[in-house]
Amino acid sequence: MPTFIHLANLVFDKNTIANKYNGGCDQFRIDYNIDSNEFNQEDDELFSISAMNINEFDIDLLIERGLAFDNKLNQSNDFVAITRYGGALWKTDWFNHNGTFAWHSNCNEDQKKKAIEIAEKMTMDKIQEFAEKGINMFETIRTK
Repeated sequence: MPTFIHLANLVFDKNTIANKYNGGCDQFRIDYNIDSNEFNQEDDELFSISAMNINEFDIDLLIERGLAFDNKLNQSNDFVAITRYGGALWKTDWFNHNGTFAWHSNCNEDQKKKAIEIAEKMTMDKIQEFAEKGINMFETIRTK
């Protein structure tokens, strides 16, 4: 299920969080208010937390909780930093995006196709039509 890319995001593979983050996925959900914050998202494979600027994220806290970050290379395989207008700050083998949505390499193919369709083929007029009907085309893409 692809997640929407806000201005600045850190995106995490849920398997990594389950295996490395102190307290696992349950603690991560609590620490980042995943269930009650409309900007922090969760899908089948990913967590995504958002901010206005990339420098607002507390990387030291993530390291304290068990995730790896290479300060010399300024990157990690445990998570990816991405901004709406600058793209991903580094690459991993599990992370994909199209500038509007981010998804895991194991994402359901139909969900990935929907993310691509919305981002690359849908006009803002059409997206506005859906919004007027109460449908947010930029929500986490889920199966029906």
